[in-house]
Amino acid sequence: MNERLYQVSLTELTKVGVPQAIAEQASLVVANDDPTKPNLGRTPQAQEAVNAAMTHYHANQQGVSQ
Repeated sequence: MNERLYQVSLTELTKVGVPQAIAEQASLVVANDDPTKPNLGRTPQAQEAVNAAMTHYHANQQGVSQ
């Protein structure tokens, strides 16, 4: 796991309003991505965690509450 990437991702996601638990899950996925594998080695569940974080991120950017 890339600890630095995890910390930066977590900080930035929570800074823009992504709930802590969702930001933690998504950051863990990103920090474990493997560029040598298809879909970065993500499972469907891991991708869903990232998708959930992005849903909150985009909603907050548009001023829509979740």
